[in-house]
Amino acid sequence: MEELYFSWKDQIMDIVRRWGEVGVPGKYHVIGVLGMGGSGVVGDYLAMLSSLRGGLPVIVSKSHLLPRTISSDDLVFAISYSGNTLETRLAVDKALRIGARIVVVSSDGLLEKLAVEKNIPFVGVVKGVAPRTALPSMLFAILSVLDASGLGVVSRGEAEGVAGFLDDVMRDAMNTAYDIADFIESSRGLLIIAGHSPWEALLIRGKNEFNENSKIPVKVDVAPEWMHNDIVGYEKPYRFPACVLAVKDPGDDAGSRLVDFMIDTYKGLGYPVKVLELRGASDLEKLMYGSLVMGLASVRLARMRGLDPLATESIHRYKSMVNEIFGV
Repeated sequence: MEELYFSWKDQIMDIVRRWGEVGVPGKYHVIGVLGMGGSGVVGDYLAMLSSLRGGLPVIVSKSHLLPRTISSDDLVFAISYSGNTLETRLAVDKALRIGARIVVVSSDGLLEKLAVEKNIPFVGVVKGVAPRTALPSMLFAILSVLDASGLGVVSRGEAEGVAGFLDDVMRDAMNTAYDIADFIESSRGLLIIAGHSPWEALLIRGKNEFNENSKIPVKVDVAPEWMHNDIVGYEKPYRFPACVLAVKDPGDDAGSRLVDFMIDTYKGLGYPVKVLELRGASDLEKLMYGSLVMGLASVRLARMRGLDPLATESIHRYKSMVNEIFGV
């Protein structure tokens, strides 16, 4: 599975070569993103980038429901790697009923068929990979559409530069990831991924990677909000083994100091701490670097535990019942 992460440069360049082929120019109030799991995280990343770079507000819905804040005046991306995710399809049906402008991002499946039937713009992404490893393809597909629509927060040139950056840091990312996996395996406790705003989406992505690939539960702590609630929960905790992966943007002095404060608290409880510093010259490069490192670390940890990172038995069990659950 590691090779799927090593191919991230190629995923980005595939989108770069098709950059701007699909565009939906218009005046929109917000951008909606409908998606579950690894597809939904793409919406979180877009929301972060758009917020930091002054783009339109982004509403992310990881649900079968459509937020009522999305209207016929809005642009909605329906993201499902397989194209068959029921919750996303149900939300798309609701978006169609209110007349929102929809773009489908998928590798195949029922959503692609819907796009053909309804003449909905469609952007195809890399085929034949684990959905969570298709992050670059799905994210840059959306960034391409936005750029072609006059709503861009990322240009084709920047996207191409990110591909080169990942190529340059791949060996460092792999070595860093393996060190993190060794740290977690030797600690044998609840993994806490700690970090600071505006990197919430990256921390959640890391949690999801360790959940799916490594088969472990993970807690996410985000400063400065952490200082106003979670921190009190560490005053008199039930004793349990834990370890901390502390994620820092070294270019953010206040953020780094916030995480240093968190580290002091964790160490006071005897929790071992490993620091991951985000590399890159831009927020997008740092997002991709952190995603790559935690993805590779989660796969490495699965191997160390003798587990298949691709297997997701619980998700398959849920999907076998999902039609019954939603009554469709």
